[in-house]
Amino acid sequence: MINIKKSPPFIRIQNWLAYKKFHIIIWLVFMLYESVIVGLFSGQFGNLINYILFYSLNISMFYVHTHIILESGLKRKNQIWWKLPVLLSLELLVYLMIYIGFDYLITDILKYFRPRKIGMTMQYILGPVYRAIYFMFFSTGYYFLLKFLSERKKTEELEHQRLNNMIQIARSENAFLKAQIQPHLLFNTLDFIYQNARDHSPIAAETILSLSEMMRYSVDSNKDKDFISLGEEINQVENLVNLHQLRKHHQLQIRFWYDDDIKKVEIIPLILITLVENIFKHGNLLSQSHPAEIKLYLQNNDLIIETSNQIAKVKEKPGFNSGIKNITKRLAYAYGDQSTFESGTTEDNYYKVRVTIKVKHTID
Repeated sequence: MINIKKSPPFIRIQNWLAYKKFHIIIWLVFMLYESVIVGLFSGQFGNLINYILFYSLNISMFYVHTHIILESGLKRKNQIWWKLPVLLSLELLVYLMIYIGFDYLITDILKYFRPRKIGMTMQYILGPVYRAIYFMFFSTGYYFLLKFLSERKKTEELEHQRLNNMIQIARSENAFLKAQIQPHLLFNTLDFIYQNARDHSPIAAETILSLSEMMRYSVDSNKDKDFISLGEEINQVENLVNLHQLRKHHQLQIRFWYDDDIKKVEIIPLILITLVENIFKHGNLLSQSHPAEIKLYLQNNDLIIETSNQIAKVKEKPGFNSGIKNITKRLAYAYGDQSTFESGTTEDNYYKVRVTIKVKHTID
């Protein structure tokens, strides 16, 4: 078998015929029905050229009326009153001119017989006018049918999109619930271990309790809190210090200074605790003569956070700058020019940080 490759134009025509097959069938049925009915009632059938020309004109006007005249005339509501009558008049005039031209072609040039003689008489004009209005009427119905189907399709698409959004929301809520359940199970497990360990191993139980409180605070701070009381952060710093002291048998040299009134100040979460974590990661905390210090105080309506620690004489651990960069970005985002961040290493191998934040809110 030899495969014959179809040319692109042939394929396009074939696809168009397949797409418009419903229209073609309807028109063929209509032309057959109308030709037979008219022929039977008048007792006379027209010739083939007559049918081809005038049905081509009527079918063309049907689609022009739908897709051009009505589409343009009804596009803007404030222009319908003048634009639509003008377009309809022009459409009817062009139709009459083409109709008369076809009549002239058939009778005077091709010499085919036509029962009606060409002339600018009322009897002659009424025929094509009626024919034009006849097809314009059905074309108008077709136009509004297309609009109705188009609007229904848009409604169905919007409904489909709404359902998809609901499904996505449901999935997100499910994922959120799962994310909540996992920490919840972890905290329950830690609480169970704590309850069973506090009688037999008080130090281990205290460690578990501090760890649990810190993890709960970290999870809650990442949810939807923009600002928290500084007192909440201080509590978790004390838990962190206590946790490390338990690990090192209370040999760590660290001083934490603050006044109780400062706990009412509101700040963004995880600033202070990140600075303290850096002290434990990178500081030498075993020297009694060089203790690490954390100071919190108010000065001219500014919150000052200062940390100082001797740098451990070991190779710098990974992540030394990541926590600091995170703090500077979050401060810039939350406070803009209402905060400053200064850090650096002194000649005697101390790493110092000073954070200044303009106090906006306090808890009454």
